[in-house]
Amino acid sequence: MKKYETLIFDLDDTLIDNNQSIKYAFDIMINSLGIKYSDDLFLEWKKFDTAYWHTWESGKMVIPNSIKTLEEKITYLRANRFIIFFKKLNLDFNAAISLNELYCSMLGVNIVEIEGAAKLLEELNPNYEILIATNGPKKAAINKLEKAKLKEYISSIVCSEEVGFSKPMKEFFDFLYDKTQNKDKKKMLLIGDSLTTDILGGMNNGIDTCWLNPNNIPTPKEYCPTMTINKLLELKKKI
Repeated sequence: MKKYETLIFDLDDTLIDNNQSIKYAFDIMINSLGIKYSDDLFLEWKKFDTAYWHTWESGKMVIPNSIKTLEEKITYLRANRFIIFFKKLNLDFNAAISLNELYCSMLGVNIVEIEGAAKLLEELNPNYEILIATNGPKKAAINKLEKAKLKEYISSIVCSEEVGFSKPMKEFFDFLYDKTQNKDKKKMLLIGDSLTTDILGGMNNGIDTCWLNPNNIPTPKEYCPTMTINKLLELKKKI
């Protein structure tokens, strides 16, 4: 069995049930706009938001030339999605920024851990360096980890907004590598639920991967996770 020293966990839908978090945040956000919540609208938002960030992660998002700094880039990316999604409301940029701030602040309120997350991290913590690698906002990530009582097991949290690039981009993983105490990639394992960000990111950057696949979906030919688990607690047996 291969000996790992560093375990890198995705956060949303790997350690935290992201659906519960975003549903709560979305409900609060649209109520602030005077819009009544519905499951259909929520599902439309989830589909749009996922596609939006996949466009960015694949390097196909066009950023205006006027955007210069990392802070400006993050602000633009997060606000612009609300302008697009709520195009019938004709939101101006400042209104979209405020809407994003409300949404992000609410993401860390209704927190439900993935079954077994706390137990697993508690058991792994004495023997492994444990990091979080997420494309979500930093403030929300910290809130989620604290409310789920997971933060004490984490040595470092790396978020796309502080890097300026997202998983699976090389720049994100270069930044992540700088944060690890162990510098041997052969002794690192990335655990996540997303093939397009976590598994592809590990594949492209020389890091072994563990795909959390709770629905037992067949693995597409273009992805080659090092190992696959259906439940989080299965990880301990794998490593």
